[in-house]
Amino acid sequence: MKKILLLSHSEICYNARLLKAADFFYSQGWEVTVFNPIVGLASKDTYDDVVKNRPWKVLENDISKRTLKAKVKWLLVSLLHKLVVLTVERFNWDIVQDFYLNKGLILAPRFDDNYDVVLVHLIDNLPFATRFKRKYGAQIIYDSQEYFVGQYDAFDPKHSKWVKANEKRWINDAAALLTTTEVMRQRLIADYAFKGPSFRVRNIPTVAQSSLIYPASNSENGPLKLVWHGMGIFLNNRRGLHILLEAVALCKEAVQLCFQGNINQEQKDILTTFSQKFELGNKLIVKPPAMPDQIIDSLKGFDVGLTGELPEEDNQRLTSSNKLFDYVHAGLAVISANTPGLAETVEEYSVGLLYQPGNAKELSKKIDALAADRKKLNEYKESSRLAAKELYWESDYAAVIKVL
Repeated sequence: MKKILLLSHSEICYNARLLKAADFFYSQGWEVTVFNPIVGLASKDTYDDVVKNRPWKVLENDISKRTLKAKVKWLLVSLLHKLVVLTVERFNWDIVQDFYLNKGLILAPRFDDNYDVVLVHLIDNLPFATRFKRKYGAQIIYDSQEYFVGQYDAFDPKHSKWVKANEKRWINDAAALLTTTEVMRQRLIADYAFKGPSFRVRNIPTVAQSSLIYPASNSENGPLKLVWHGMGIFLNNRRGLHILLEAVALCKEAVQLCFQGNINQEQKDILTTFSQKFELGNKLIVKPPAMPDQIIDSLKGFDVGLTGELPEEDNQRLTSSNKLFDYVHAGLAVISANTPGLAETVEEYSVGLLYQPGNAKELSKKIDALAADRKKLNEYKESSRLAAKELYWESDYAAVIKVL
């Protein structure tokens, strides 16, 4: 039996891509171990609900911040990580490169098993994974879930140099390269002259989740029901939720927008200000996020799924939001920001409309068009239902396992 270690950077329950990979390898007869360094971002109930029925092994670092011991351990990890960062930036020593962006791996439990494959989905973990290649001859799957050069350039220029240097240094050690979109796959091949097998593995639901596909609605009356869902609701950032609010305010047809996600008091106050400014009234409702395994089910009853991405850097331009595929599997029409990563799916499967990112007026017109033309709306819904029959995780991932 082959063994695989999957390195997670935070709770596996909110790491949908790694969660699906763990389930898939187990279904193929592999012995699966997931290292889960930090428990605390999600509630204990959410974490337990996702993990307790999984048959694979979970290693935890117990830095949960829920006990005195955990808090002391987290403090020690933080101090050690600060020393690592200072060492790398002052001396650029290879010996601690593994931990530069890997705070959660400091004081990790011992990995004693002789793994055949190590899967990482962050550039942060790629140097660490090479340890297993050197020690055991383990093959590496580098699942680049973001275009990290663009991402770090945008929000953490201090670490950008490290990211570029280490991706260039280690990426060709991978036995397989995975990306979330075709445009990103082509960019990484060009950036690093990657010569190994590479695959587009979209962040699509699994077969089990696909069984939740709902029939296309024949809704002819009532407001057009719009939805945006995510882990957290934050205004005035690259997710573009403020653009969605402005667009709904400009709509002439009857529409209602639902934001589904966690929201803190600060963001509630900002949302209230937006709502008053745009006179949204009952056009806007807010709901808590669904459990990770129940997202698709939670979208039942809506008509259109929205994305608001603002492509301020290459990562936003080249990647594709998970929610796009959740909308498709829920049988919704889609109105999406026209970025290369999102557009490749919307156009290939004809599941909806595209608008110029950040253009609230254009978005409002697209919304009004579907609100006024329910026949067209239902055509897009039917296209989503058909697309969902081939857009599922096991289909995209099947080619990967053949090269291992």
